[in-house]
Formats: sequence, structure tokens, C-alpha cells
Amino acid sequence: MLIEVRETKTRGKAVVATRRLEPGLSGLEVITEKALITFPTLGRGYGNEDGPVPDFLEPNPQLFSDWCRYLEQPKDVQNRILGLYTDMKCPHANALRDYLHQYECQFKEQESNQRNKAAERIFSDVEEFVQFTMVIRFNSVELQPPAEDGHGPGPNYGHGLFELACKMNHSCRPNCVWFTTQDGKCKEVRAIAPIEAGEELTVDYVGNVLDPTPQRREDLFATKGFVCECDRCSAEHDDTRRFKCIAHSETQCTGFHFLDQPTYSSTAFLVDCSCCGAKATEEYTQTVMQEEIALVREINELDEALDLDCIVNVQDRIEQLQPPHRYHSLAEKCYQLKGEMYSNLGEYECAAEAYAKSLDCRIYILGTDYYSQGTAFICEKLGDALKHVNVEEAEEAYKRAVRCLELMRGAADEDPYVKCAMKKLLTVQNRRFHIDDLPKETKLKGIAEIGLKNPPLSDFSCQLCGNPAMIPSASRDALSYCCEFHKRVHYANVKRSCGLIEEEKTWD
Repeated sequence: MLIEVRETKTRGKAVVATRRLEPGLSGLEVITEKALITFPTLGRGYGNEDGPVPDFLEPNPQLFSDWCRYLEQPKDVQNRILGLYTDMKCPHANALRDYLHQYECQFKEQESNQRNKAAERIFSDVEEFVQFTMVIRFNSVELQPPAEDGHGPGPNYGHGLFELACKMNHSCRPNCVWFTTQDGKCKEVRAIAPIEAGEELTVDYVGNVLDPTPQRREDLFATKGFVCECDRCSAEHDDTRRFKCIAHSETQCTGFHFLDQPTYSSTAFLVDCSCCGAKATEEYTQTVMQEEIALVREINELDEALDLDCIVNVQDRIEQLQPPHRYHSLAEKCYQLKGEMYSNLGEYECAAEAYAKSLDCRIYILGTDYYSQGTAFICEKLGDALKHVNVEEAEEAYKRAVRCLELMRGAADEDPYVKCAMKKLLTVQNRRFHIDDLPKETKLKGIAEIGLKNPPLSDFSCQLCGNPAMIPSASRDALSYCCEFHKRVHYANVKRSCGLIEEEKTWD
């Protein structure tokens, strides 16, 4: 086994590596675990058959559906489910006991023929129901794979419990990712960074690594019941909130102030300028904080407008968005909004520049060695815009997306997101070699490599994705590949472009 479960002093049970795990360029599958139990979303197989939801559970009918599903399981499975959470003295468990106590007498006064059997089981063993509820609240995970075509999320299979994966702890800069397999029954865990023997494997529980520290902590406390103390959250400043130096307007200082605000209830203050050491006044702090709040509200309103396809009505407002600093997390959101707007308006050069700035902001905050699905999707959007402006740069953007997604999710023959990005890459490569009149805008040269510290290129690089070739050819001019799968797909794509095989045969 690559991993084992150990008890830690401060974080309870944790999953740790039994030896060094090295993801390399293609990522490393650590485990693929089948769910101990799955709970369909209310209305998908359960709910109506379970009878009416008791009055005291009307605020959360899904929980009653889950409880009915649990009661159907063999006793040994029920015990394994309850074993996933044992802190029965936590405030959340105590609050649920008090809530149930208010309804217990009222329920028992009902005639026996009017009682719901599943509801009756709750009051026959309140502790069992409380423990089950804590398991669902703190350990269940969503089961939603990608759509088959790779364009967004696919069917929602509800949520499930996993005996091993659920013991992985959270980090706002995790060394692993996990995702739902296409059948909705399993979670695959992949390492995205080197992990030493004895080191804990971590994942991101909520998917908001670019949100401010107090927001991440608030979300985790609301959904998982703990205050995050990972390296990022416990740092002396918030790496997502940078503000221009107070002396910038007078001295043109290029430094910035980090904001230190561990929680929303704590007092916020600006750290001394990173360049000139200038101290921010209380007045300046209040000013930039108020501007930040106003920008958050504006972005939320504009997001809603874009969802309603009202781009023309808000075009001027989007163009006027000014983030507090180019490497403030709100800058990433501003640039994404501008990229989406310009893409919808057909202004692809502006869209490409906006997406490139968004990508640069993400990488500056999170680091060049951190991989996320969000980063890969921005690379893909950058390619979508660049294919109308500079097809060579579009190819490089798609290559980045493919490399990132394959590291995180595996090969394209298994994952729709990777396959979607790879299809776009193959299409652009075909255009480059078979169409003479292609868009090439030299002033955007190099834009697809923004934020790349060390582009993974060599004399023998993979013809498909650009990774260093592991299957070198005898001649420098011959085709080289990083893996057999890329070689097979690229060869098939060349044949397809020459009309020798049909498109669907590319993936066979």
C-alpha cells in the first residue's frame, strides 16, 4: 500500500504516505476507492418511497432520505458508517440533541399507526441518529463527475461516504486532488506534488483556494465544523489580499501591503510595504477595505448579469473594473469577467489578454508548482480566444491545459475534461499544418507561457503536449512522445487529418 491511516496529535486520523510519492509529469494515482454507501439526491430514487418527511426534519428532507437509506443497510455496514465520526460531545451534536428533545414528546403522543417507522427509529435511539447526522455533515462528499463531452459538470449522483478517502484532511494548498469517477461510485485520489514517507496526504474540501483567508475559514467552519490552521491560513498575512503601497501615488513605489485578517471578526491591518517599508495609516486601511467590499458586491452583481446573458447591458461596468492590486484575488475575478465578456463579443485579442492576466494572478498567488483544475480551465479559455488571433499561441495554451489536467485527472481516454482539452489541441495542430491562412498576431507572442517558471520543453519534447519526451527518436527531426498513449493519439490524428481514418477512431 502507498498509504496508511495514522492517528495524529492535533488533526485526528490522517492518511499518510508509507513511502515517497512522486507524481512526475503525468501525476500519480494513489487510490481509487468505491463508496461505502451512496445517497441519491432527493427525488432520485428516494424520498417519495420513504413516506412523508417528519415535521421536525422538514428543514432538511435530504437528511431523512439519507437516514432511510442507512436503515436499509446490513448491521456491519451501519457500524462502519457510524465509525466515521466519533466526537459525540461536539457542539453540533449537542445542538441536534436539544433540537430533537423539543419534538420527542410531541412525536410519541401520536397514534402508533400514524408514526413513520423511519422517524420512530430516530427516537428509539437518538444517539444513533445524532451520530449518523454528524457523519453525513462532516464526512459525506459530493458525487458529480464531468459531463461526457467535458463541457462542465455531469450528472449529480448525490453524495457518498468513503472509509479511506474521508479520512484525508484539508489544506488550502493540498498535495492531492480527488474526483468522482464517471460511474458516480468511486473517488480517485491523485498526488499532484511530491509527498515524503510519513507526510500527510491532503485535499481541498471546498474548492475556494483563491478566496481570502477569513472566507475560506468561514466556509470550512460552516460545512465541516473546524477552523482551518493550514500553512496558508495560519500565516502572518493573507496571500490573496495585496494592496498598492500607500506611497505609490507620490513615489511610484511598486511594492504592496499584505492584509492581515485571520477571521472576519478580527481587526484588519496592513503589513508594511514589501518594497519601501512604508506603514499604512488607519485611514488608508479603511479606505482600501471599503473599496474591496464595494468591488465584491459589483463582481457578484455582474456575475448574475452574465448568467442572464445581459452582457451588453453591463459591458461598460465590466470594462471599468479596477482591482486593488494586479495580484489581489479579486483581480483574477475581474480579468475572468473581462475575458468572458470579450469572448462573447468576439473581441478575442482583448479576451486573450484578460485571460492571460487572470492566469498570471492565480500562479503568482498559488505558486508555479501548484496545480488546480481552475488554472487548467483558464489555460483552455485562453486557447479558445487565441485560436482566433494567434494559432501558435493557442496550441501552447492548450498544451498547458492538457499537461495540467493529465497530471490531476489521468489520461484523456479515461477523463472527459482531459479529452475535451486534447481534442481542441489536436484541432489546432491540424490547422497549423494544413491551413496556410492562419491568424498570427506577433504582439501576443509568448502570452500562452505567462507565469511558467520553467517551461517543460527540451530538444526531444512530446509532439502532442510539449512534455519532455520519454520515447525519443533516433533523429532530431523525427516525432517524439512522452508516453505511448500520446504517440497513438497523435499518429491517429495525423491520419485523420489526411482522411485516412474517421474522427472517432482517433481514440480507439
